[in-house]
Amino acid sequence: MANLISLNAHDALLEPLPDLKVSAKHTISSALHPVDFTGDMRPWLNFPAEVLNTYNTQTWSQQAIDARFTGLNAASSTTEEHVVVSCETDVQGRFLGRAGQVLGAVFKDQRLDLTFSSFKGAKLPHEGYRKFPDFVVMHPSGEAKVVGEAKVPWVPQHSLSDAISLFDSHAEENFRHLLGQIATYMLETEIKHGFLTTYDETVFLRKVDVNRQWVLEYSPVIFNDNQGSSMGTTGVSLSQCLYHIALVGLGDTYFGVNMGTRNQDWTIVRT
Repeated sequence: MANLISLNAHDALLEPLPDLKVSAKHTISSALHPVDFTGDMRPWLNFPAEVLNTYNTQTWSQQAIDARFTGLNAASSTTEEHVVVSCETDVQGRFLGRAGQVLGAVFKDQRLDLTFSSFKGAKLPHEGYRKFPDFVVMHPSGEAKVVGEAKVPWVPQHSLSDAISLFDSHAEENFRHLLGQIATYMLETEIKHGFLTTYDETVFLRKVDVNRQWVLEYSPVIFNDNQGSSMGTTGVSLSQCLYHIALVGLGDTYFGVNMGTRNQDWTIVRT
């Protein structure tokens, strides 16, 4: 018999996301757009500590908002994944279904005017804008606060950890290519915070101004199966990170295209 453990908002954010179930038949080609990030970039050095600070300074409701099955029959419960994914649209759906649903419940329980959605649910940055990032964290009015993009995890060119490892070895092309699309969305929508995810791996991004120069900071890779902690002993969970980026986005949304010198390098389309 499976046992049911109730989770309040504080607990729910610590939970890892279950691994995806990938179909034997699935897409195989890279879905990276022909655009590279060309601006200055650097690690977001204190990201895990900032996530923990946000988490530990909340006044948490004790109301149960979720539950986890444990025990012998937990494998056949909704705690585990039973949807098979085969393409990017499937991965987007599972990300919203798992992380977005939990975060939405936490936002509501904490009385925060935020929700997860696809970009089609948000207000356009300007009339005639025709691009559609995969995710937004938005205000109920439709104003986007954070923008996100998804890729499938099984295509080698999409590996965030591999790209960062190469970048650290001064082979920058792969990571700059991976960031090109989401960095473009951040600039065009004038949103300061974003994330790129394969569900298995997620990197969080923010634009900062350093000596009047735009800089893109990137977090360490956060894995879907990270177990969260209030002390950082097991690292931070994906849901804790999403909660943090949502709150900082709520308080500090705008990219600031007028900050620093104008016409700065940010992205370039491959020809």
